[in-house]
Amino acid sequence: MAAALSLTLALGACVQPAPQGAGQGAAAREPLRVTNAGQPFRMYEGAAARRVADATCASQGRRLRPSIYDRFEAGTWVYVEGCA
Repeated sequence: MAAALSLTLALGACVQPAPQGAGQGAAAREPLRVTNAGQPFRMYEGAAARRVADATCASQGRRLRPSIYDRFEAGTWVYVEGCA
């Protein structure tokens, strides 16, 4: 039993996890960072930043992928999933 367990653990160490989105042909997503026409947004201007992000993705023929991890960083709204 101990030999079978150690063999299982040894084989498990050789396996690498599949990359995220594997098999779906998904490209790596880059975060989308938006500002107010080059000027910094304020933290309370999240709705306006979302409209800019939607328009930015739409101009590329893509859609914004909102996430619970989207955030405000020093005048820039960051959409971590970017456009899809």
